[in-house]
Amino acid sequence: MQAALVARDVPLIERLLGQWVHRQGVSALTALSQELDAANPEAWAWWQTLQSPAPEPVLEDSMLVAAEPLVPLPRLEPQLPRATRPAPAPSHPAVVQLRAWLPDQETRRAA
Repeated sequence: MQAALVARDVPLIERLLGQWVHRQGVSALTALSQELDAANPEAWAWWQTLQSPAPEPVLEDSMLVAAEPLVPLPRLEPQLPRATRPAPAPSHPAVVQLRAWLPDQETRRAA
């Protein structure tokens, strides 16, 4: 790890730190950071600067540009072809035999 820090090898440092955390746990990371800082403070400070988030840019009033109000876009409805009639029932002979077992509409109305 110390050699990777001295060489400023970011991918190797990340891989080694990942292995360390996987094997030792996140709680042991503090002890490792203290050991690396004691061994090479300059390299560890370099690594810490890479890990700290970049500061947010400060915008002054003169830098702000007045934005136009947003106009909502018209809602687009899907244009699907409309069926005028349902598709005809299949006329397979087995379907005809099955339908013969069903009661006809007159019998259903009487019930």
